This record gives sequence, C-alpha cells and structure tokens, in this order.
Amino acid sequence: MMKIAIRNARVRVHARYHRAGSILAGTATAGCDSVRTEVDLDSDEPIGRVSELLRMAEASCYTIGAIREPTPCELVASVNGKPLEIAREA
Repeated sequence: MMKIAIRNARVRVHARYHRAGSILAGTATAGCDSVRTEVDLDSDEPIGRVSELLRMAEASCYTIGAIREPTPCELVASVNGKPLEIAREA
C-alpha cells in the first residue's frame, strides 16, 4: 500500500513461553513472556519511509495486537456431535 521498494527482506521472530503446574493434577497453565521481531531489509528508500513501513506493519499485525491487548478467548467443543461442557477454574 505504501509502495516502498524492498529488494530483500528477512524476518525472524523469537518468542519466549512458560508453562507451569501439572496436567495430571489439573493445574497446568501456559503463557507468552515476550515476542521479539527482527527485520533486515535491503532498500534504497529514505530511512523515514522504511521506518514508517515497519511501524505500520507492526501496528496492523493481528498476532501482535492479540498479544498486546486483552483478547477474549472461547473454547467450544463437542463430542460425538453433542456439546461438551468444560469445567473452568474459579
């Protein structure tokens, strides 16, 4: 959309996760501690335009948005075609 010429791009994403508790005891939890995105570009465009491109790319990323802002999550399940009620921790 911004019509910025890029010859080459390399993106690396590093995520750090944690898990705690026990599946057998029913206390398992998991979460994401951090996400780091590294971008290497080759371009003759002005640095300010490239910077704006990267800022907008991150701002419009669905995954980053879901991580940064509280996101409602829902689990709906069925077994043999019948709804399955899943107990939740209080």
